[in-house]
Amino acid sequence: MITNLINLAKEKDIDLEVCTFSENDYSVETLNDELIKFNITKQNEYTIKALYNDKVISIVTEKIDNPEEIINKIINNAKLIDNDNKNRLCENDFEVESREYKEIDFNNIKEELFKLNKEYHDKYPFIINIDMGVDYDVIERTIDNDKHHMKDKYASLYMFASISGKKNDVVKSQVVSIYDKEFNLNRVKDEFDKAIKKLEDLFNATSIKTDKYKVLIDNYVINKIIYTFANSFYEKSLDMKVSPFAGKLGEKIFSDKITIMEEPVNEKFVVNKHFDQEGSLTYNKEIIKDGIFKTAFNTLEYAIKNNTKPTGNANMICNLNIKPGNLSYDELVKSMDNGVIINNVEGLHAGINTSTGDISLQSTGYLVEKGKIVKALDMIILQTNIFELLSNVIEVGNDFKEFSMNCAAVSLLISDITISGNL
Repeated sequence: MITNLINLAKEKDIDLEVCTFSENDYSVETLNDELIKFNITKQNEYTIKALYNDKVISIVTEKIDNPEEIINKIINNAKLIDNDNKNRLCENDFEVESREYKEIDFNNIKEELFKLNKEYHDKYPFIINIDMGVDYDVIERTIDNDKHHMKDKYASLYMFASISGKKNDVVKSQVVSIYDKEFNLNRVKDEFDKAIKKLEDLFNATSIKTDKYKVLIDNYVINKIIYTFANSFYEKSLDMKVSPFAGKLGEKIFSDKITIMEEPVNEKFVVNKHFDQEGSLTYNKEIIKDGIFKTAFNTLEYAIKNNTKPTGNANMICNLNIKPGNLSYDELVKSMDNGVIINNVEGLHAGINTSTGDISLQSTGYLVEKGKIVKALDMIILQTNIFELLSNVIEVGNDFKEFSMNCAAVSLLISDITISGNL
């Protein structure tokens, strides 16, 4: 069908390529002792890119079995476009080596989830709900035009859990997030135990007075913040001046302890992506090196516009991460002496302004005195901006963790950050 569509487009003087995204999603989800999801979903999505009458037309569809209809839609859409953006079709060929992916026994995972539910409900009577699930995705992407063919394939497993507890009519919750190549029960239990400890501590949490503190922000929160700002590193955002980093390419913007990389083809990560949706090859790159803004993400359109190399980031970022330091999480806590740990934030959409860099996030965590955790904190707000946050870095942790195929992070110890409380 793809070949027929490309050939028919040629007859109409249309240069056309098809990016095919095929997904096999295996998922299971339980809520306490009930099975609420157990299915296999298979779907295809086609992104069609066409060059016609000096216009660039993009169409996303789930079916391409009616090529005449698609061609007519391209021609009609071209009449409505009044920009003169420059672009071209994919000019690369690539095919990933054949990979065999481990079979995932979802019947076994289902039973393990039920056992975990019972085990933790029995052990912790204050727990009222455990909602947890596992998704295993096998993805195949292809790009085809009349001259070039590309093919990539990857798989990943993601487990999530929301654990809610109730004491004295007060309900609190914690989230578990695990991203890996396969289901590892020991890792799941370890993450559950950490979440339960945080959940219990929250019932006795208090606030603190508003002041500037030495702050240890854990890798889970750093991951959220860095990924929220990912689009701000694109040339398009810089050109449109909707990024706090506009006009700062080549300048020192953060502490020299901060190096931020995108490593889509580093095999230490769960997933590798070898090309983007436009067929530009991906490569490992330093976005920030020793605090200096070195590389901006771009699409093929902006590479042509600015006469730069395409970075392989059309509609995707893969394995964005901060280069780890030398200290463990416990060593960071000890070295901070007195300060605040931030281990969870809420309201990222409303609390982070990706145009100005301002950050104001409702948070939870711990108070640290003389290098030891003394009490849990709630009803506090992390108030800073991305420049202060990443310029005041004292130490970078070595607790590197992947949270998705998009982003990984480490914990950061930071000085002079405002924490607003109500005491």
